[in-house]
Amino acid sequence: MDGQEAKLKSAGFTGCSENKVDVKGRINIPAAFRRILAPKEHDEVVILYVPTGHLLLFNKEYWGTTIQQSIIDKAHIAGKEDIWRTIHRLSEYSHLSTVDSQGRITIPGWLLEKAGIEKDVITFGAFDRVSVWAPGAYEEWVSEVEIDSIIADIGLY
Repeated sequence: MDGQEAKLKSAGFTGCSENKVDVKGRINIPAAFRRILAPKEHDEVVILYVPTGHLLLFNKEYWGTTIQQSIIDKAHIAGKEDIWRTIHRLSEYSHLSTVDSQGRITIPGWLLEKAGIEKDVITFGAFDRVSVWAPGAYEEWVSEVEIDSIIADIGLY
């Protein structure tokens, strides 16, 4: 595991930021997230739509070396054919975006629409990834479970 991968797996991304989508479909990536997500100017970020109705952002190198390999390594769980179907779906629902000089990425309209994102977004650090949500969708999703109880169950307090 190289230094960048270790950094992503350990402390990774934490925090939350409210933002707006501009008319060109761009959102600003908070500087604290950018340091890991796209450490060099003009780095690419993987944007992935997931079935819970939001987008995930991954460091491109981490996506290629860790996430993709993890999926392939799990072929024995789902079966080789189903893993390839999954890989195709992930490719269909993903996009590479270059971080511009102002720290923004462009999210294609079809991905924004799929995630129900119109103007306002919330970005969350989630260990090795950044989650991008429409505020209402996030509140609905997170309210489906008793978070405080789960935090206690896993021993954080």
